[in-house]
Amino acid sequence: MKKLFLMACAALAFAGCSDSDNEGAGPQTYVIDFEDANLGDEGFIWGKPEARLLTEDDAESDYFGAGSLYFYDALYTEGDASFYSLFTDYVGLGWAYDTWNGFVISNHTDMTTPDYTNDKSVYATSGADGSSQFAVAYYGAWTGDPYGTPLVRFATAVSPKSIAVASTTYFYLYYTEGATSIADVKGVITGYNGETKTGEVKFVMADQASGTVQSGWETLDLSSLGTVTSMTFTVETEDTMCPYYFAIDNLAYEK
Repeated sequence: MKKLFLMACAALAFAGCSDSDNEGAGPQTYVIDFEDANLGDEGFIWGKPEARLLTEDDAESDYFGAGSLYFYDALYTEGDASFYSLFTDYVGLGWAYDTWNGFVISNHTDMTTPDYTNDKSVYATSGADGSSQFAVAYYGAWTGDPYGTPLVRFATAVSPKSIAVASTTYFYLYYTEGATSIADVKGVITGYNGETKTGEVKFVMADQASGTVQSGWETLDLSSLGTVTSMTFTVETEDTMCPYYFAIDNLAYEK
């Protein structure tokens, strides 16, 4: 009995100390690294398996066509972050072409296949810091909002700190093997707190003056975005034929 009493006192003392320590603790840092995503045999996840058939009663059929497969929702959630994606096959409009915008989660590292059939590969041998998995963002500028814009929504307000970005193989080889010249291309990450824009971070994907295209992973400082509830990922360029894709990994934030 004495031993149990002493153990109980010790536990209470520890609990009291822990509560005091937590009260003085600052924000905690979390990192989204996509390593827990189950990519299956294909090595990627996208919205097609979750797509439903649109009917004339669906409001989305006005845009994508009745009879088309359609998915638009959070494709993947890790921590507080949900990554949104669109899938449609446009069958209802007579196109019959599998199309995605937004995000897919992938482990593809094919650095040699140069066209849209390889749109889920990063131009690197791995994810950031040697990891196995990452996300690919595709900005469907012609699809329109909200469907075409890669979107991350947070379950609560957070403060983004950093993110790793890289070229996809489709983008990299378009400029190094396909296009006659390299254009200026920038990726744009924009933060929002509710409907209010909090800031944006731009990074160079391709530079006309130096004739270079981003190769390998680069870590960006996102602290200037402040407190956000969502972020969008877009591309700026005058080259309308440019593949509007880039890869992301290791999204760090505090809350």
